[in-house]
Amino acid sequence: MFRTLATSVLALGIAAPALADVTPAQVWENLQKTYADLGYEVTGKTEDAGGTLTVRDAVFSMRNEGGATTITVPQLTFQETGDAKVRMAIGGDVALDSTFSVPAEDEAAEAPADGTGAETAPAAPEMVEMTATGTIKVPGNETVVSGTPGDMLYEFSYPSVAFDLTMPVDPETGATMPVTGTLTGVTGSQRHAAAGEGAETSFDIKASEAAMRIAGDAPAQADGTGGGKVNVQARLTGLSSTGTARTPAERFDLGTQMAQALAAGLDFQGNFGFEAAEANFDFAGKDEEGQDQTGQGKASLGAGNAALQMSRQGLGYKGAVAGTQVEMTVSSLPFPLSYGTERTSFDLLIPVSKADAAQPFRFAYALEGLTFADGIWNLFDPDSQLPRDPASLTVDLSGDAVVAQDLFDPATAQPDAATPPDAPFTPRTLTVNKVALDAVGARADITGALEFGDNPNEPVGKLNGSFEGVNGLLEKLEAMEVVVPEGTDEVETKCETTGSTTVCRSKRVSGEVMMNIRMMLALFAKPAEGNADRLSSEVEFREGGSIFVNGQQVK
Repeated sequence: MFRTLATSVLALGIAAPALADVTPAQVWENLQKTYADLGYEVTGKTEDAGGTLTVRDAVFSMRNEGGATTITVPQLTFQETGDAKVRMAIGGDVALDSTFSVPAEDEAAEAPADGTGAETAPAAPEMVEMTATGTIKVPGNETVVSGTPGDMLYEFSYPSVAFDLTMPVDPETGATMPVTGTLTGVTGSQRHAAAGEGAETSFDIKASEAAMRIAGDAPAQADGTGGGKVNVQARLTGLSSTGTARTPAERFDLGTQMAQALAAGLDFQGNFGFEAAEANFDFAGKDEEGQDQTGQGKASLGAGNAALQMSRQGLGYKGAVAGTQVEMTVSSLPFPLSYGTERTSFDLLIPVSKADAAQPFRFAYALEGLTFADGIWNLFDPDSQLPRDPASLTVDLSGDAVVAQDLFDPATAQPDAATPPDAPFTPRTLTVNKVALDAVGARADITGALEFGDNPNEPVGKLNGSFEGVNGLLEKLEAMEVVVPEGTDEVETKCETTGSTTVCRSKRVSGEVMMNIRMMLALFAKPAEGNADRLSSEVEFREGGSIFVNGQQVK
């Protein structure tokens, strides 16, 4: 799935035609070559009427071990404009047909014993074929091609792009779900130029709005639960996308030969953004106990952006979104669920190419300004004893690792069932740039660096932590009777009813457990001078596998 997703995203970015001349025949010829370089077979019936070339029933098809895709265009028209340019237009509804295989829900069991008592390799999972179909309408579309044979520019305009898809949702029953959507005000340009033995492509695309709807019947489970009606609608405004791609001269099937393409110099950088987004949904069906259940919700987001990079140096994916607000009601819950965030971001870099030298990796995630509605807080804090200030979480890790296998090699994605797969990564260094949590009046910050050498199980280095408000939080939990005081083992549940509302409070942790928590704090953290509620900790990993905490050996 990881390899397939990355391949699909990359293909979308570079699949636009590599136009290299300004006559209709040469534009069509180069269009065929571009898709052929991506692994497609291109056919069509051509009619040349001087300054206009018409291609009817153009079919772009690709088949590999992962499945098959066919795109059928009723008509393509290439027409000279009289000023050394070519105008290209798509006529009719574009038809899509994609078939792929997924593991069956009830995967094949282990191979039967051979009677010798020896372990046998697990059988390969049974695969089920699924098919997605649909049409795309592009009324009023136009693409104008200009430039020189070695450096071509094409500028396009699509007043609207409407798609109507039938997507498979259950491999066992063959159930499908309709997906419809529209892109409005699509404009942009792409430049394609020769670069050495390969080619370089850049693109800049904008759309005023994108809307999508999923509505239909969700399939029920084998026991009769689940299923029902589902309706989801989403809308984004102010969309933009830019990027560059460098393709090698050699032709590769990106579905099965991504590793070879990256080694040959394939490089893609893409960016996507939007100004605002919103979504709403409702459903009606059965819960896990077979009871009727309904629900509805909505979400809104501020500006967001995402970036993708793929090359032999690694696969990178990062993004951020501001001002998220989510609200949901479910018939089985007595109150609505609601939460919001000020900003969420992530930054991921994964080395994907086999090499003896260590390569950099990165994982960063930040959740800023997380808030919950009072209905959620009141489940465990009905008297509002805990601070309800916005919470934040930051995780920022980086390092180097040796990659033993090409991640995009099909043999890595589907290893030999008889041979246990080796770990594709061996870490060499890990830097904890920052791990921080700020919530319910307490804060934790951790930094540090580790080196792994030849044995990942025996790192060498230090981790440093600082903690504030922990003792105060424990005291509040005692007052709330979420935990009970030291030396007390009694567990009680008290319920109070006011009108139609009942609130129950339970002592969930015994005094012995509370004592153990404080003992662990004393072992792993020491109070700062002059401030008993500020704690610090140093964990040192030494050669040979020994571990010291605040100077005391614990292993």
